Amino acid sequence: MDWFRRLPPVTRLLLGSSVVVTALTNVGQLKWHQVCLHDWNDLIGTFQAYRAFTCFLYAGQFGINTLIGLHLLTHISARYEAMGPICTRRILVNPQDNQQQVQEDLRRRRSPYYDRGETSDYAWALLLGACGIIVTNFSILPRLPTFMTRKQQYIFFFRHLTHFIVYIWSKKYPDQFVNLFGVNVRAAYLPLCYMVIGLALNNGESLPLDIIHGCFVGHLYFYLSVVVPQVLHGRAVVATPVMLVDLCNWLEGRAHVADGRAGGGPELVDVDGVIGG
Repeated sequence: MDWFRRLPPVTRLLLGSSVVVTALTNVGQLKWHQVCLHDWNDLIGTFQAYRAFTCFLYAGQFGINTLIGLHLLTHISARYEAMGPICTRRILVNPQDNQQQVQEDLRRRRSPYYDRGETSDYAWALLLGACGIIVTNFSILPRLPTFMTRKQQYIFFFRHLTHFIVYIWSKKYPDQFVNLFGVNVRAAYLPLCYMVIGLALNNGESLPLDIIHGCFVGHLYFYLSVVVPQVLHGRAVVATPVMLVDLCNWLEGRAHVADGRAGGGPELVDVDGVIGG
């Protein structure tokens, strides 16, 4: 189990939770209708808020597809987290500093965030991605034309979240190369490759809406976290809550320092991994 303990913290929690929920559901300790999410009534009407989490953690029935899904989640999430996620922690400003000069510096940076992403930034991205997937699944997908959806409906969103991570990693590190089933592919084209593979597995009869949906929400997150602050000259839109930053630093035994890096934490490095097999 050394390999599991060596995984970055968010990836370790995500993989462990997915394995537990998937295994308990497959052996009958949990019923699939207890962990899925049909509509808003499952959250509000029945007061079963836990479904907002479990619907992302069930990877499917035991089989090769489930193993491939868990494999992809583990490698892409670990790679993204280890290399450094998109940072959305706001730069701390000393009240005693010249505020006019501070604002001018932020406008010059064109970003209100630190340069280095950490655990809290990745945790916040997953929370925003999960909320975005749920909201758009119930508000946008039912309004799409039937020829696009083929009446596909989803009550589990494991693959959606996986491809949300794939997309934001590909946008953060577009020049990285990954081994996709024996073929080296630039990260920038990885989401498109998975869409083509999904379409082929559906015999071209229906779009892989789960992959497209996850990438769509990933694009929204990337736009709000990276593009909008540049356009608005350093204005934060999806800043990581300070409470979450402090919680993650406390759990990791790390102390916040002035440059936005947490003392004692692991250095961000590139990691080699095989994605897809």
